[in-house]
Amino acid sequence: MVIGLALLAGCGGLESTEAGVQRPEDTGTVEAAVYESPDSLAGLVGTYSRTWPLAAPEELLTMTLTGTEYADRVEGSYVRTVSRTCPVLGCNTETASFYALPNNPAIGSFIAFRDLAGETRDVYSISQIQRSLFTGKITGIVLQKGVNGSQPFTMTRVGF
Repeated sequence: MVIGLALLAGCGGLESTEAGVQRPEDTGTVEAAVYESPDSLAGLVGTYSRTWPLAAPEELLTMTLTGTEYADRVEGSYVRTVSRTCPVLGCNTETASFYALPNNPAIGSFIAFRDLAGETRDVYSISQIQRSLFTGKITGIVLQKGVNGSQPFTMTRVGF
């Protein structure tokens, strides 16, 4: 009986056979099981801390995002710390406004930080997110400074 159920469970009908394409569940990694494409950024507002790898100069260490989540974007204000040598306490803290867009066929998903004058300070592409099964909030986010060239890194939500 158990063997029959196991065989039946494995027969799901037609599956993708596209050459070279791996489904997340086939990769066997923890990230594949819990991370997803950033098709929606609902639940983004909150505080995040960088977990791995260590930050390059001028890259994010922490960020607190407050604002409004719309269906097609998130915008508001931020307070963040960046990796910078500081002779004075707090000189690596920045604050102003941000906006973030979910996956877009033309440009992908990203978060843009502005300075106090409204000029874009820097942009991070969002390649993957992780959500809480209970709250739906984003609990992990994989970012990469700019569009390419820098190493992706993970930031994890602090608190609930």
